This record gives sequence, C-alpha cells and structure tokens, in this order.
Amino acid sequence: MADSDTAQGAPEPPQIRLLRRLVTVLTLTMTFGMIIIVGLMIWRLGPASQTTGLPDTIPLPIGETLTGYAQNPDWLVLITTDADRIQRLHLVRPGAETIHQSVQIQPR
Repeated sequence: MADSDTAQGAPEPPQIRLLRRLVTVLTLTMTFGMIIIVGLMIWRLGPASQTTGLPDTIPLPIGETLTGYAQNPDWLVLITTDADRIQRLHLVRPGAETIHQSVQIQPR
C-alpha cells in the first residue's frame, strides 16, 4: 500500500520553503562567522612581534650597574644602582650614545 499523502511531484508548501531557506542562510552565516573567528584567533595568537632586545652598547655612567631595563618604540629605560646603593632611572633614545634624562629614585 503506497502512502498517498506525500506525492513525489507535489509542490513544496510556502512555510517549508521559507524554513529551508532560513536554515540555509543560518548555516552559511555560522560557517562564515566561524571562519572569521578562527582567522582572528590565528592572527592575534600568532607569532609575537620581533623585539629588538638589548642594544649592543648601553651608555651607562661610570660606576653604575644595570639592574632594570624596559623598552618602547621611543625610549629605552635603564635602572641603575651605584656603589652607594642609590638607584637612578635613565632615559635613552634607541641607538643614541648619550643619556637623555636621569632621575634619582627615592625610597618611600
């Protein structure tokens, strides 16, 4: 006995056609969104930018030893300690041979 309710050539009801199209659009949107999310994660979590590290020569005053170092694109920050245990902060431009500014660090 054949199922007479579902004919092979019967037209698709409008609600089913709308539902099929909405599911297709949702699938495409989710696929595109996942591709973007994975691409952003690869881009942000990829290899870190190349840091230049310490320069070959650092202009330190005589008698001071380097105890701290920081770098940004515009300045090198050097923290030094002398024989009397006095700490100083020195600002140096990258590639410069002289100290731009020095500040003595006072304990609280």
